[in-house]
Amino acid sequence: MTVHDRNQYILSLGAVAMSAIALLFAFLELRSSDRQLDTSVWPYVDTSFSLNANSASLTLANKGLGPALIHEFRVLHNGVEIRHPLELPQFADGRGGNYSVTTASAPGSVLAVGEELTSFEIRGENVGLGMEAALRDIQIELCYCSINGACWSNHSQANFREPVAACADQDVDIGDALDIFRETNSDVSPQAEDTP
Repeated sequence: MTVHDRNQYILSLGAVAMSAIALLFAFLELRSSDRQLDTSVWPYVDTSFSLNANSASLTLANKGLGPALIHEFRVLHNGVEIRHPLELPQFADGRGGNYSVTTASAPGSVLAVGEELTSFEIRGENVGLGMEAALRDIQIELCYCSINGACWSNHSQANFREPVAACADQDVDIGDALDIFRETNSDVSPQAEDTP
């Protein structure tokens, strides 16, 4: 091999190495851009109870940076799913009552940034006062996704919001839940207003 051939060979290797380094930097830049895009549309759904003397409500609010697609939403009392919000006052005071409720189905909803959804509001005499003690035994299970397909769940006790591969779809029919509630609690006289 002549000196000229050797120099050409070294220059060729250098060019290949520089191309590989440029390709690596381009890949890292692309990954960084993808992460920036993902973080710019991250939703963060928070839940809050509101209690007044004669009313109790549960609200979901998107406090993140992008829309939240709600896939799963469950209210549990000591680990047992509550089929209809009108069950809650019974846990609070151990008796039935003449309560009315307004509900909105959370699964399948999309919350825009800053938007709130009142999942249910129960109205009745002293219902809010009675519910205050019951809240210690209430758990909320929630799973939602961003428009990019990243999903989060609070089903784990470790964190409020933990990344998950995907959310399960929850098929909810509030009317069916209300019928079941009426059949199993004939001593309660709910006056329910179901909203889609």
